[in-house]
Amino acid sequence: MFSLQVSDFIKIAIGAGVGAAAGAAIQRLVRRRRLRSLGFTSADLSSQETFFKKWAEITVQKMPEKISFTQIDSHSWSKASEYADAKAALERLGLERNPVFAASPQTWVVEFWTGKDDGLFGAILDSRPHGIHTEVMVSFTDGSTASFENTEDCGRRHLEKHNWIHCGTVAPQQLLETALKERPQHRVGQMRLDDCAQTYEHATNEGLAWRRKVGFSPAEMKYTYERLRRKHSPLGWFS
Repeated sequence: MFSLQVSDFIKIAIGAGVGAAAGAAIQRLVRRRRLRSLGFTSADLSSQETFFKKWAEITVQKMPEKISFTQIDSHSWSKASEYADAKAALERLGLERNPVFAASPQTWVVEFWTGKDDGLFGAILDSRPHGIHTEVMVSFTDGSTASFENTEDCGRRHLEKHNWIHCGTVAPQQLLETALKERPQHRVGQMRLDDCAQTYEHATNEGLAWRRKVGFSPAEMKYTYERLRRKHSPLGWFS
């Protein structure tokens, strides 16, 4: 989850070359100009600690207060083959495909998949430039949720009431098995499409409110930075 915040991380990480071998002087100049345009000062670049602290503050400032779902007629999936694989896997599990919703004011979408298990539904999410992943979410009678997703650990804290659990690059079947095994009791009844959308929207918005209150730690931002460096060449940030 929190694709909503990761998109901001990418934008800010364009200039996040602290300690990296930037290369030519012009690259260093562009980096500093972009950092200043994002709100960084020279003092913020004096050390990694001050850099990550400022990055955390800017990230919270860029977060929306809340998101709302709007049903859309169609969506061009960022990675068609990955979506096809996820779709086929959920169909084999007996889940039923539902329409796609766009999260506003952000730019990610979610397609809900309903099934026969009480309090449980699947979802395929797409967020450029991060691509596609699958989740299985469980909703409980006390209003809490747990979402099991086939993503790597993001290194960030999650609100305990609405926890997104990173299970690694596993198949949707394993997500479903994990959800049923780890949280088998106190689920709500069978969920319709409206229930799924409202549950996911509510969990996301409560998570946003909590994150605006607690902020991000420099350690969380450093972990995010290192993940971005592994995925993106530093030189590519200056193109």
